[in-house]
Amino acid sequence: MERQGPGRSGGAPGGRLEASDFAPERAEPVGDVLRRWAARTGISRASDRERIWNAWQRLLGAEAAHTILEGLRSRGPGAGVAMFVVDSSTLLSELRSFRRQELLEGLRREVKTYFVQDLKFRLEKRRPRPCPGLR
Repeated sequence: MERQGPGRSGGAPGGRLEASDFAPERAEPVGDVLRRWAARTGISRASDRERIWNAWQRLLGAEAAHTILEGLRSRGPGAGVAMFVVDSSTLLSELRSFRRQELLEGLRREVKTYFVQDLKFRLEKRRPRPCPGLR
């Protein structure tokens, strides 16, 4: 809204704006505002990443030690993709061919804040480190 100066119509004397000078707006729950802000700033990605990694470990068990959550695609055509690095070609084949659907359904069931649409895997022949950004 443009500020009203002295001598113009509307506003308090001296050009100050009063609360009644603004059009009423729809009130919004603070939680909705914070979720939007967290998504825009990238803060929510860290917690989504942590939730997905924790669920992944529960679903995969000891084999999770041979994987790294490399990243999450949250925008664009590949949105909703969780990308994992695997250090064993045997495990890579098992995840891609036999367990993908089971793991995808498990992540969808356990992680409510980020909708995982697909899982991508790539082989990297070295010892994976724990998921970056997690303790």
